[in-house]
Amino acid sequence: MPTGDQPRILLVDDEPDLLDGLRRQLRREFDVETAVGAANGLFALGKGAPFTVIVSDFMMPGINGAQFLAAARKAAPSATRMLLTGHTNLADAASTVNQGGVFRMLLKPVEPETMVAALRDSVAQHRLVVAERELLEQTLRGSVQALTDVLSLVSPAGFGRGTRMRRVASAVLDSVEVEDRWAMELAVQMSQLGVVSLPPPVAARLVAGAELSPAEQLMVDRMPEVAEQLISPIPRLGVVAEAIRYSRKGFDGSGTPADGTAGERIPFGGRLLRLIEDHDALLAQGVSPTLAIATLRSSAGLYDPALLDALETAAATAGGVHGVPLAEVQCGMVLAAPVTSLSGVLLVNDGQEVTAGLLTRLRNFAELEDGVAEPVMVLDVSPSDPAPTG
Repeated sequence: MPTGDQPRILLVDDEPDLLDGLRRQLRREFDVETAVGAANGLFALGKGAPFTVIVSDFMMPGINGAQFLAAARKAAPSATRMLLTGHTNLADAASTVNQGGVFRMLLKPVEPETMVAALRDSVAQHRLVVAERELLEQTLRGSVQALTDVLSLVSPAGFGRGTRMRRVASAVLDSVEVEDRWAMELAVQMSQLGVVSLPPPVAARLVAGAELSPAEQLMVDRMPEVAEQLISPIPRLGVVAEAIRYSRKGFDGSGTPADGTAGERIPFGGRLLRLIEDHDALLAQGVSPTLAIATLRSSAGLYDPALLDALETAAATAGGVHGVPLAEVQCGMVLAAPVTSLSGVLLVNDGQEVTAGLLTRLRNFAELEDGVAEPVMVLDVSPSDPAPTG
């Protein structure tokens, strides 16, 4: 009987007797599941715990081993893939290895000792890949959190704007199909990192939507470059950095970078960011949501038409606003208006999601003589579980 500690192996072949023989040979060391044919193999990938290793025959009716392993690579990218074959055509073998990302290829008939050794190597490879991925993900999360924390400390207003824009971008992305959605939302959030290069008065004027002098505008125009420089060294954030690099590029090819790209050849993230940033800037100037969309449409050559349509739909279905006492503010709520002291001093900008740390901060302000002005205005969205603070 398999134990919970045994690596889970999927064997796929069109010969049931061969599969039964392999299962008997391997079951002492591995948790073996078999599938007769590629179709059953693909079905098996969708149920139960993830497989550590996927082993497939090459010559199968319908979908051959190369096609099956290519599909398995998408369905279970972390699994190590092996090929068993009596077919020795080098061109077919090379195609199988390339399409399916095959780690080992064994020629039939296979000695039991050879099979077990290959499976052990495949399990070790799987563990290595998973460990490297987890390390990268931890590095990514830690780096992103560190940069976000710096932004929230250096420029709470910039942090609030990024959070507000990310929420709008998320609503837009609900209406379009895009790969790496997480990267697109992260690009919107981190696009404001460049605000750390601005003098505080300029940053305040930018967030408030105030008119900027030519010198101030030049500083603001350099923000994407600063943000890109901060993000580029972080593993796996190339797509995020690219989106920010193209965030001032018009759909008609105008703007920067002046590299001749236009239309859908502009990276999707750049097209999204250009629209979301300009929309937010109009709202910051006090323009109504309806007028903001109309203004953007009057300069439609600057924006991806499909994204502009999605933004209009998202704006039309946005929830309302209501006020709650500070005692009833919960983690996950979104501030719909700035939170001030009783004397009007700004404490927290609008657009921020209430985290455990932010909630503690507001309650501490409430203990001071100047207190916190109530009610606190929040968006009509359901609160989530307390957000992690670090």
